[in-house]
Amino acid sequence: MSISEKTAAAILEAASHVLALRGEAGSMTEVASAAGVGRSTLYRHFPTRDALLEALMQMALTEASDRLAEAKLESVPPLEALARVIRTIVAVGDRYIVLLEAQVPITPGAGERVVGVPLRRVLERGQADGVIRSDIDAMSLLEILGGLIVVGIRLAAAHQRGVEETAATIQRVFVEGVGTR
Repeated sequence: MSISEKTAAAILEAASHVLALRGEAGSMTEVASAAGVGRSTLYRHFPTRDALLEALMQMALTEASDRLAEAKLESVPPLEALARVIRTIVAVGDRYIVLLEAQVPITPGAGERVVGVPLRRVLERGQADGVIRSDIDAMSLLEILGGLIVVGIRLAAAHQRGVEETAATIQRVFVEGVGTR
């Protein structure tokens, strides 16, 4: 990794922390300071706040993808896999809450590939196993769960709830609404 790449990575890491704490009120000056670089260095790498947020979105997607791969979703029963997906997305969302608040667009197809596909597979497996209702198609369930997760992340940030508590609440609300028991 070149010095320039290391500097950009340090800036993004600092930005994820500063903006998770300060939200949209976090300034580029605060990000530069937290990264240990000058403002001119920050702006050389990320000429605008939007450019920084877009790079953070890519970082969040990469992190979510890596964590979902580590979760080994196919090796556990569907409801456990669902819990793992929810925990992963809430943990990543908690760190990158500013992206939700700033409504940073996701690269077309990237969100589907990283989160949508694995989650849809879990839902379809749960439907096939009879532990998730099948009278609602998996795509609709995916949309419903996505909405719950976004709202859950926002509520957790507003009320300073932890990742585990938030993920467990989302899981409970979703499963009790779609479970067959």
